[in-house]
Amino acid sequence: MEKKDSGIILSIKDVSKSFPGVKALDNVSIDIARGIVHGIVGENGAGKSTLMKILSGVYTKDTGTVVFDGETIEHTTPIESLNRGLSIIYQEFNLVNTMSVGENIFLGRFAEMHGMRGTHAEARKLLDSIGCSIDTHTLVGDLSAAEKQMVEITKALSFQSKLIIMDEPSSSLTSDELKQLFLIIHDLKARGVSIIYISHKLDEIFELCDIVTVMRDGHVIDTKPVGELTRADMITKMVGRSIEHEYPERPRCVGETLMEVRSINTHKLHDISFTLKRGEILGLVGLVGAGRTEIVRAICGADKVHGHQVLIEGKPVKIKRPADAKKLGIGLVPEDRKLQGLVLRFSVQSNIVMASLDNMTKFGFVDSSREKGIAERQINNLGIKTPSAQTTVVSLSGGNQQKCVVGRWLEINPQILIMDEPTRGIDVGAKYEIYVLMKQVVESGGSIIMISSELPEVLNMSNRVLTICEGSITGEFNPEEVSAQTIMDSAIG
Repeated sequence: MEKKDSGIILSIKDVSKSFPGVKALDNVSIDIARGIVHGIVGENGAGKSTLMKILSGVYTKDTGTVVFDGETIEHTTPIESLNRGLSIIYQEFNLVNTMSVGENIFLGRFAEMHGMRGTHAEARKLLDSIGCSIDTHTLVGDLSAAEKQMVEITKALSFQSKLIIMDEPSSSLTSDELKQLFLIIHDLKARGVSIIYISHKLDEIFELCDIVTVMRDGHVIDTKPVGELTRADMITKMVGRSIEHEYPERPRCVGETLMEVRSINTHKLHDISFTLKRGEILGLVGLVGAGRTEIVRAICGADKVHGHQVLIEGKPVKIKRPADAKKLGIGLVPEDRKLQGLVLRFSVQSNIVMASLDNMTKFGFVDSSREKGIAERQINNLGIKTPSAQTTVVSLSGGNQQKCVVGRWLEINPQILIMDEPTRGIDVGAKYEIYVLMKQVVESGGSIIMISSELPEVLNMSNRVLTICEGSITGEFNPEEVSAQTIMDSAIG
């Protein structure tokens, strides 16, 4: 047994990890102190997730030393890590939707709790300890994203965790839910629990964290108290270059009306009518659940809608399914790229060419040389970081996965590109590249409808903003002429 360092809960020394064609971690060293919030930032592909998966027992390190709470860890499994007091809460929740809250918290340990009555009683105590009032008998599938996160935190506490790793914990939370999460994190910190907080949202890092480690290309670039870094310093260290502005100059090429939508009505949407102009980026702003995604899914034929009208260049069109939208030059980059945008077990090449199959198929056979050419063109044009076009897309970072979805639609040159949360879960460098691509689309004569929960993104990239509240359009604004507060007031209702 190692001698305990009373001030350090986790010590990582010279840890390396390689995959075929990629060195994911290269002699990484980080110390995590007890009772602090330690932020880790870096571009997609910097090695953050790989390091966390080594700590939690999903991956095995190639070389290096990991010491947790005085114990040197050579080989571990996820359950062994949990029992030691090291928990990880992934961006995609690790919960069983068809089981209750209490059952999820103590999954696999019902006998220790002396059956269901004990399970729910102990779950109630733990939930109360973080100020959470969720009924332990509620099915997890009926919970909101924020409530599921509370269950994940409670599950970690049930293992008496000394260190909790949170990977992009705010990606699906509203501002009020984020405040509640911050309160819980401060309470955990006061109890002596250490938190590793991984996020691409730098505002959260500056507000919440005591120490921050910056990673890039599998290396630790710097570790400092957060007060010793400016936002510009952090971005420069993350991307390896100075980004003078987080957004490119707003495109100014708005023309005549390209599309008109009239009277979308569903059980959730109420008389949705608006126009989209050629060369315009139209931003949709609203709280989570306001109906933004439902609007664009209705336009694309992904959801059934009756009685509405869509006109393109003044002519009525029928869109009953996504294939109809594609034929009209409408592409959709969906909110959940892993669930709706990609086939994760397919290659990068197969995912990129999906929208182009009609153009390279003859007598039922795919022209493999054209398929390869399309994939290589988009990989080069978008700077997709992948060992090869044949690499499975699941192994790419979030930013590069998003570029695969965008590249699929850019290949067919859509006249309308709908982007639902286009930069969710990707780093500041990759965000800028997505913004540049958006600008190129509209400057080439296309139009974009953008949905984003990040208000600065909408305000800096859009030519016009519509606010959505409870399924209705509540306002239309020029983002250069009104304040962010005015727009949010309209979105809140």
